[in-house]
Amino acid sequence: MNRFSTDEYKPYKGFYDLRDFKLPKKIFGQLWRAQAALYKMSKNKAYLKEWHPGQWAKAKELSADYQSVLLQHVGIINL
Repeated sequence: MNRFSTDEYKPYKGFYDLRDFKLPKKIFGQLWRAQAALYKMSKNKAYLKEWHPGQWAKAKELSADYQSVLLQHVGIINL
């Protein structure tokens, strides 16, 4: 996803469609990559929680960061 296009983007089930927001291209790419990582981690949630709690903690941090960035860019929160 180094070179990405909103035409190639397909939102993951359970995630916001980033095309619905007026995001700068750089932020769009970062959030797209975060969505991909979070989606993959969500598929292994039980495994990560039991066998790799540190990775699960990182997934929760990534999720919080993802949401903060998205909400800042849509004007819902100001940090």
